Amino acid sequence: MAFYDGVFKALGLSDWCGAEASSAPMSMADLLAQSSGEETKGEFFPFPSLDNLNESCAGIIQSRDVTKGIEEGFLAAKPMLKSILDPITQPLSWLLDGARCG
Repeated sequence: MAFYDGVFKALGLSDWCGAEASSAPMSMADLLAQSSGEETKGEFFPFPSLDNLNESCAGIIQSRDVTKGIEEGFLAAKPMLKSILDPITQPLSWLLDGARCG
C-alpha cells in the first residue's frame, strides 16, 4: 500500500485512479535495494512528487513521462527554430570567427 492511497480515497478519486497498478519500470532506489538484497526504506512522509503519487494512483503520470513529452516537443520544434534562429545568429558567428583569426 502506497503512502497517498488514503488521500485519494478521502477525496473520492479511487474510481478515477483505476484499480490497476502502474506498469512503469522500477525506481533507482528500488533497483539498488534489489541488487543489494535489502528492502527499500521510504521516508516517513514522502514528498508528493509525480512518481510517489503514481504509486497510489495510476491516473497520474510519472515524471519520466513528462520529461519525455518535453523532449519530444523540443525535438519537434527544432527544425522550425533552426530556420529562424540560424540567420539571426549568423552575424555573431562571423564576428567571433573574425575575432579569433585577428
